[in-house]
Amino acid sequence: MASPKHSHQHRASAAPPASSNSHSKHMSKQHYARAAASSTKQRPLSLRRAMLHSCVCFLVGLLTGFAPSDWTDAASRAAVHANAAATAQVFRALHAMNNTAAAGALGHLLTLQHYQSSYQQPQQPPPLDLVVVVTTTTTSTGLSERERRSAGLTRTAHALRLVSPPVVWLVVESAREAGPTARLLRRTGVVYRHLTYGENFTSEAWEEERHHQRNQALAHIEQHRLRGVVLFAGLADVYDVRLLENLRHIRTVGAWPVATVWEQEKRVAVEGPVVCTTAGTGTGTGTAAAWFSSSGSVSPTPPVLTDDSVHGFAFASDLLWDPARWDRFPTSEPDQSQDSIKFVQRLVVADYNKTRPIPDYSNCSQIMVWRVDTTLL
Repeated sequence: MASPKHSHQHRASAAPPASSNSHSKHMSKQHYARAAASSTKQRPLSLRRAMLHSCVCFLVGLLTGFAPSDWTDAASRAAVHANAAATAQVFRALHAMNNTAAAGALGHLLTLQHYQSSYQQPQQPPPLDLVVVVTTTTTSTGLSERERRSAGLTRTAHALRLVSPPVVWLVVESAREAGPTARLLRRTGVVYRHLTYGENFTSEAWEEERHHQRNQALAHIEQHRLRGVVLFAGLADVYDVRLLENLRHIRTVGAWPVATVWEQEKRVAVEGPVVCTTAGTGTGTGTAAAWFSSSGSVSPTPPVLTDDSVHGFAFASDLLWDPARWDRFPTSEPDQSQDSIKFVQRLVVADYNKTRPIPDYSNCSQIMVWRVDTTLL
């Protein structure tokens, strides 16, 4: 049996392990406490970081959605532009080379065509599109025939309305008689110019006044450079529309036959050019070789120096401002060069062998102008 001393020692020796266990427990509790405290401190920090990261990502996505689409692919577009610029330079170089080669080939082709055309056929000047119709209003019976003059102007207006444009009608009249004619011209539907003058002529000087009216019209054409074909249309003339359309083929002077009808005498007289057809052309175009009159006589040139002869021909208006005009008259007749109608008449005589027959397809075998009212001649 153990003695009390021994049991006391035994208990004393067993006491130290109990204190060490309590110390270790106390240390483990502190460690767990610190770990719990640190974990509680780290959890709000990581949550804030996650929320901040989410907000940043949201803002970046929002800004990307609102931003233009070309900002997102700026780098790729820069590369594409660089490649396109390089490709464009290459194509421009190739295009320049092709243009140079094509230009050289085209130049050789045009040169060849030019030489071929120059040897094959002469170049023809372009046709004159404008038809300038001149009508004088003075009659042989004086100024009292106002109704007959209105009838003649209306008839001429109806014929001109059937002609394809451009057509301009020059009506020349004394200023004291211009009122009724101006009202009539406004109703015709034809492009016209009403020319008036202030000079006074007696009824016996009607030929002089008509000559003055024609010079007034030619001066207006020359002053305003109305480039076209000039036709003197009298108040007594009746026209076939085919004649008016064929006037545009005239280069210098054209002529045609005219039939004059005398109603009281029941008589018709025809006069006009005699056409000489070029050999080998058959019934094709030719040139005027002579002039036949109503009396049956044939003369080399038309009697254009008479007053009524101007109704049988037309001429190109650019002859009026031709610089060679002043060389066609001798110095002994200086006043003739200032008289436009006399210049045109002498020009027709001088160049009659170059006159174009109208219509050219019939060689003046068809009558397309009639003078039916001899009281207006």
